[in-house]
Amino acid sequence: MSDQPSFFEELKQIIIAYFEAKIQLYKIGAYEKIAKVTAVLFSSIVITLLCFFMLFFLSLSGGFYFGTLLNSNALGFLIIFGIYIILFIIILMNRKKWLEKYVTDKVIEQLFDKESND
Repeated sequence: MSDQPSFFEELKQIIIAYFEAKIQLYKIGAYEKIAKVTAVLFSSIVITLLCFFMLFFLSLSGGFYFGTLLNSNALGFLIIFGIYIILFIIILMNRKKWLEKYVTDKVIEQLFDKESND
């Protein structure tokens, strides 16, 4: 009879250790997913900034180029502004299809990429 309480006590300790290990495993999995999403977002921000600066200097060059063609820097930069307004309207009308879908797909891909790594 003295074996039964120790058996149940040992079983209780094993179950507690199992659930603590399971919780730790979920925490590590969550940290890994957060790290992956953060890395993707950070690299996307860096790439976006680099593209912004390239586009900025290209726009300056285009503005001065059109300015020399039209003998007015103001008109040259106004043409570049018009191009950006057209692009803005096109992107605004298609943002759900292009931008939001792309970002959502990338985040989901990073969150569920665990199967390919295992």
